[in-house]
Amino acid sequence: KLQFLYFIGGSQARSFFRTMASRSRDFSKVLEAIDSLIPKTSAKPLGPSPAQMSNADAMAFGMKKLGITEKQLKELNVIHIAGTKGKGSTASMCESILRHHGLKTAMFTSPHLISVTERVRINGMPVSEETFATHFWSVWDKLREDESSEMEEVPKTTFFRFMTLVALHCFTHEDIDVAVIEVGMGGRLDATNSIPAPVVCGITHIGLDHVEVLGNTLSLIAAEKAGICKKDIPCLIAPGQHPEAQEQLVTSATKAGAPHVTCPSFSEYSGDAKVGLEGVHQLDNASLAVGLCHTWLQLKKEGKSSIPSFPFTLTDAFKSGLAETRWDGRCQTIQVNDKLRVMIDGAHTDQSMKVAVNWFREKAAPEREKRLVFFCQQRDVEQLLSVFKDVSIFKKAHFTPLLSSKGSIHASNVVSSEALEWVQKQCDVWKAMVPSVEAVVCSSLPSVIDELSNTTEEMDVLFTGSLYLAGDVLKAFKSKATA
Repeated sequence: KLQFLYFIGGSQARSFFRTMASRSRDFSKVLEAIDSLIPKTSAKPLGPSPAQMSNADAMAFGMKKLGITEKQLKELNVIHIAGTKGKGSTASMCESILRHHGLKTAMFTSPHLISVTERVRINGMPVSEETFATHFWSVWDKLREDESSEMEEVPKTTFFRFMTLVALHCFTHEDIDVAVIEVGMGGRLDATNSIPAPVVCGITHIGLDHVEVLGNTLSLIAAEKAGICKKDIPCLIAPGQHPEAQEQLVTSATKAGAPHVTCPSFSEYSGDAKVGLEGVHQLDNASLAVGLCHTWLQLKKEGKSSIPSFPFTLTDAFKSGLAETRWDGRCQTIQVNDKLRVMIDGAHTDQSMKVAVNWFREKAAPEREKRLVFFCQQRDVEQLLSVFKDVSIFKKAHFTPLLSSKGSIHASNVVSSEALEWVQKQCDVWKAMVPSVEAVVCSSLPSVIDELSNTTEEMDVLFTGSLYLAGDVLKAFKSKATA
């Protein structure tokens, strides 16, 4: 019974177990239940440390409870994708390409931006709230069978493990042809790495992120990401890697016995294909996506037994899949009204921030006023904001708290004093680094959005620093559009 701690332990979750059987199980109750899975404090769990059970052991336990067999997982025909930057974009391109080949696709990604249903997609679309609730409660009920009154705290990994199980439960009941699975964090110890035999694995660009967990060098992080490599399973590496990361990825794949290849630059593919996602950085992601799909098709549809040769001429299905890929919150442009145009990118590392700023500079019209709205999580704010030191295009920078929180599935208009202190620190760092550009702290995200929406000037605004900010902004403008 101690195993159950790692999924739904804790007094909050137990209280749901005792009441949910007799209450409505609509989607609003799903959100309440999900909220109970997210730790509200950083208190040390009572009982065994989460480190005493690996994700692999915990996921094996969960899948056994759900009756998900290794045969069923293999029949998902998984494309497994790890990396620091571009995982979601690459996954979305893979899904679109294979759907345009006439296949029934499934995709599991994180985080979500507006609704938790975005994490679980069939044929490119988030599953309905009804479908999500059906699979959610199936997992919930199966795992509650081992409830223990001695379990007091929910480890921080509970939510992602649970969502992974919900996705796998859904996919194994949907008669799909292929599942594209994005790693949550790292790779070697990630909950998604419980999938024993994907068809092919892919690794996007490696950068410095989550260093407190994955290591503080590109080599260490690359080794963790390459932990998804498995014996005799092809592994494709995105082009344009830093040499240190590239060397480690090749070393790790070789050690795992995984046949591997680095994809060519996108320009080497013939066929005059266009990538639907904006930003030059998406070309490396597109090359990897093309390589993953080509390998998958050769292995599963053509009966080949090895990695095919690259590059090749892209067919219409490849070109349509690439051109029609959409992935919100990444180099996304929204024309709000005749005056205001917003550009949103969830960049949260210094390298991805450089990409976002360069994209904005190319996209923004020279004659329009330019503003920045920024928020980042508890990261090295000096390093992130240093990207803007030599950027002179902004007239004003706004620093804002979020509506969303890692501690809850629900957005909140209540801003804590700690949150405002963190926003003030970001603003102070900006003022020290970029004293020539006015910087202000906003009391809330809705207030700055209202201010900008009522502008009388033609204006381009970049929202960046966090995927959570990207999600909050998309929710806000969606709400204004339907008001």
